[in-house]
Amino acid sequence: MGHFVVEAGHSGIEVTPTHFRKCEIVARHAVARVGLPAIVKPISETGSTGVTLVETETVAIQALRNLLGATADVRGRRIHPGALLMSYIAGDEFSVEIFDSRVFGVRRKHLGALPHFVEIGHDAPAIMSPQLRPQMVDEALRATEVPGHRRGPAHVELRAHQGCVTIIEVNPRPAGGSIPSVFLHATGFDPVLAVLRSLLGMPPEAPTAGAYGSIRFIVPEHEGHFQIHQNCERLVGRSAHRIRFISALPTEFRRYNDFRD
Repeated sequence: MGHFVVEAGHSGIEVTPTHFRKCEIVARHAVARVGLPAIVKPISETGSTGVTLVETETVAIQALRNLLGATADVRGRRIHPGALLMSYIAGDEFSVEIFDSRVFGVRRKHLGALPHFVEIGHDAPAIMSPQLRPQMVDEALRATEVPGHRRGPAHVELRAHQGCVTIIEVNPRPAGGSIPSVFLHATGFDPVLAVLRSLLGMPPEAPTAGAYGSIRFIVPEHEGHFQIHQNCERLVGRSAHRIRFISALPTEFRRYNDFRD
């Protein structure tokens, strides 16, 4: 059993196959509806897990079947199998960070190589043209109004291409991936503390700084034994405010094509 939602623009259809043999028929209908290239992604996951660019019908159908066959998420929790097929939007990727319907920052996202969408870096605040920022902020605020989200954090992801801004996701939560820490370093505004203050009935603190911050993640090119030479670590340390190793080094690196990389 499985189901997936097909989204095209602002409209969508939901199809529930009665058995797995119908998945290919439904998948072909989905591809015809959305078009190619497209993005296949899980309905419920985290950290770009299972998110893939598909450029042919054969690859799209196989990616959809893989997700429809999943019974557990990346953390081992049971899930209802499902997949989302979305139009692929080219362009630079950003997020607008909102709290209590007020924007406190815009972030630029850096991604690894296609067809996967591994986040390899963040810049805050994002550097962009004076015309693009207000357009992006306006679209993000309007996007949060659609589901009626007015209080608390909102993390809105967008893509910008040739002056056109497209909403990718609207999330009623703070940003993940160490993004709150880079905003704290750059602006003095702590998104996590703001949530706690709001729950306690306290007003959020205003940004106090006007600096810039960036995060870059080291992703090995190949699977296998991974170690950073001590001299290299000292060299990186001269230009970085902080370095943190998620895994104890040396380590055996295995590629997942998601946040675990």
